[in-house]
Amino acid sequence: MTNLIFGVGIGLFLILILWALALLVFIISLRIEKKIGTIAILIVSICTIVLIVLPRASEKFNSTNKKIYDHLFIWRILLLVLLLISSIVGLVGYIKFAITESIRPIRITTWVF
Repeated sequence: MTNLIFGVGIGLFLILILWALALLVFIISLRIEKKIGTIAILIVSICTIVLIVLPRASEKFNSTNKKIYDHLFIWRILLLVLLLISSIVGLVGYIKFAITESIRPIRITTWVF
């Protein structure tokens, strides 16, 4: 059984990350006026062709009737609750100490022209 993220395999995300990094290198190379951007695009093109031609997972679907249980469900829920509580505390602290901070104006006593 392969690992799926949003219904697609990890290889697709690997290809997307490679192309995003190549695009970033290409844009940076345009700004610094070097030719490394085209080399990065060529390398990523070769890597993409290799990843598409040589799939790692089997194309046959193995159907098993085993039920899969998530033994970390309770810990994940506790982590979610902890993150939610810390986000609320952080938001309240930001509102209290940063947004509602009063800034008093300073009187201008001398004018310089």
